[in-house]
Amino acid sequence: MHRIVAVYRREHIENPQILITPEDVDEMINILLESNVTECAAQMYSLDRPRLPSGIFDHSFIIGVRKDRGAGVVSSADGSCRESNVVSVGNRELGRGPVYYCQNGSSFDFPLFSEIPIGKVREVAKEFVASGGKRPNCIEWDVAGYHDQ
Repeated sequence: MHRIVAVYRREHIENPQILITPEDVDEMINILLESNVTECAAQMYSLDRPRLPSGIFDHSFIIGVRKDRGAGVVSSADGSCRESNVVSVGNRELGRGPVYYCQNGSSFDFPLFSEIPIGKVREVAKEFVASGGKRPNCIEWDVAGYHDQ
């Protein structure tokens, strides 16, 4: 069984939430959906993966869901992948944004095209947990940033 650290509330900075099951993911996403827009995102890290010599995680996985937009986003930073920093792809015609998702008041900006259905965010987060922190394959990814294509 894999263990994922999730930080999405101030108290999780010192005492992170541990996600193990699909139900744990659903509970976290439901909490994010009921929160205001300053607390609609979570950072996730796998406890199964090695850490860098500095002690920090070698990857970062961010999900966000906004009830007011009826959508969510996903970001993956993982040096073991060909493209290290990527975001989810929804509708490319929406352009590069930005659209904002926040964790404890800190804002993450995403390209507008990265918004995907909330149900797909659930699927992606569950795959991340089930795989022990590998980048999910159930969505399309694109390089993060705002450069022209």
